[in-house]
Amino acid sequence: MNGQIGVYVCECGPNIKDRIDIDKVLEDISSLENVKVAKRFPLLCSNDGKKFLEEEIVKEELTHLVVAACSPREHEQTFMTVCKQAGLNPYLFQLINIREQCAWMIPDKEQATAKAIQYIRAGIQRVAFHRPLEPKEIDSIPDVCVIGGGISGLETSLSLAGKDRRVYLVEKTDSLGGMAGKLSKLLPYQGSELSSVEAKIKQAQDNANIEIFTSSEVSDVRGFLGNFDITISSHGESSEARKIQAGAVVVATGFGLYDPGNDSQYGLGQIDNVITALEFEEMLGKDKLLLKSGKPPKSVALIHCIGRKELGYCSKVCCLYSIKFAHRLKDMSSDMDVTELYMDLCLPHKSDQAYFDEAKEKGIRFIRSGEDVFVKNKGTQIEVEYDRDGQKDSITVDMVVLAPAMVPSEGTTSLAEMLNIPLDKTGFFKEIHEILDPISTPIEGVYIAGCAVGPRNIPESIVQSQAASGKILSSLIPGKKIKPEVKVSEIREDFCTGCQTCLSICFYGAISYDPIKDVSVVNEVICRGCGSCVGSCPSGAIRSKHFTYPQLYREVLEALR
Repeated sequence: MNGQIGVYVCECGPNIKDRIDIDKVLEDISSLENVKVAKRFPLLCSNDGKKFLEEEIVKEELTHLVVAACSPREHEQTFMTVCKQAGLNPYLFQLINIREQCAWMIPDKEQATAKAIQYIRAGIQRVAFHRPLEPKEIDSIPDVCVIGGGISGLETSLSLAGKDRRVYLVEKTDSLGGMAGKLSKLLPYQGSELSSVEAKIKQAQDNANIEIFTSSEVSDVRGFLGNFDITISSHGESSEARKIQAGAVVVATGFGLYDPGNDSQYGLGQIDNVITALEFEEMLGKDKLLLKSGKPPKSVALIHCIGRKELGYCSKVCCLYSIKFAHRLKDMSSDMDVTELYMDLCLPHKSDQAYFDEAKEKGIRFIRSGEDVFVKNKGTQIEVEYDRDGQKDSITVDMVVLAPAMVPSEGTTSLAEMLNIPLDKTGFFKEIHEILDPISTPIEGVYIAGCAVGPRNIPESIVQSQAASGKILSSLIPGKKIKPEVKVSEIREDFCTGCQTCLSICFYGAISYDPIKDVSVVNEVICRGCGSCVGSCPSGAIRSKHFTYPQLYREVLEALR
């Protein structure tokens, strides 16, 4: 190589200057072939430091740049921007981390200096084999397809729809609202009436920029961020498929309910007046709380945690809606005997404790039972047997309401396969990171929101829907092109045997097979440059741009001298 490499060492205040002999580093590096200049600077990431670097690149007519400073995670993009402003291709730059990996890790200054020299030499060897890479720009579609017409889907649609952005809202049932639309009342801090849910449905129906598909499902999705081709199939009278284009997909498919009928111990479907929470909500909504005999109940048992042991997780909201039921029952008749049986109470919201205490003040009994609760016939009534502090006990009531756990909605597995996104061990859609990125999936442009991700309440679902909308609004701007990853994989056709191993390895679906040429082909727009295919290729036909064999070999060879 006949390039002109500039090496610049950042003092990083006292972090590097006090722990590494920078003068000794520069003396060693300056003698290397192709190193035209080697200098130090107090703080290269500062405005003065960036200006200094930019001027140096131009003045010294550098063809490659090496900066010895901190972690690439912290300032790699900073220095790549400097390169771009100075007219140097940013991929002809290498950042060497001598702060975290040398100065902070090695207490002996002499040893830290020697290791820093070793790493910088490795970076110089590597950067000599860098090749300029040019970013691509592609047109994007700002429209969004939202799958699921419950509270999360409605909130997402209303947050996104606008004059320059159309939203396609797809709901598999014949009405919007999801589970929230089936409730009789909401919890106090959610608003006591269903008017908020009904208002969102009305707003979506009246919004000219939201096209609603009920009794429909998404049957096919192909493409990538900014350019998805989507097929929507109808279950109604017209079974014709509708094809749309969208720049992003939001999965807001909600949840289903565990079937207590799977467990004979609860008597559902076998014993009269044993009902589920959803059936109880329907009764309350119609103001007709009656037994099979037509008489109102005088005593009701509310059993929590149905399915929790079998599923292995808490659904978080069951305790609160069971307490809501108890309040409603006491409001209907203060003389009604209401008992709640639970394994563990979940009261996550700051106002929940007061709501619970208020229930106890109304005379509602709370019994902490074991996992095994048995519901049996007892003449015209129902006997509920449970374990309490190691002792068997029972109560006799007129009605039993079962609070089943939340489970993934029907069709979650097939939708995950279609979108190529993972599920967690509970069967819900898996987010990138539970705290840092709870609405993204590994497939760029596909987002998840609400109870599709796991059990949560209505406010949490709304917040997550708004977060997904914000992510889309900031990445899919009408009229603005998107820039896909530059450091992608490429397949050298001369070496490819057409074995198609890489197709099964690529998590992003970025590789296809060309039967005419008998080779695999990378779609660089979809590829994220993870490198999995590179390691899996038996013939060595695949390489990753900016991480080629010569680059890595030279770097490692020098680092291990």
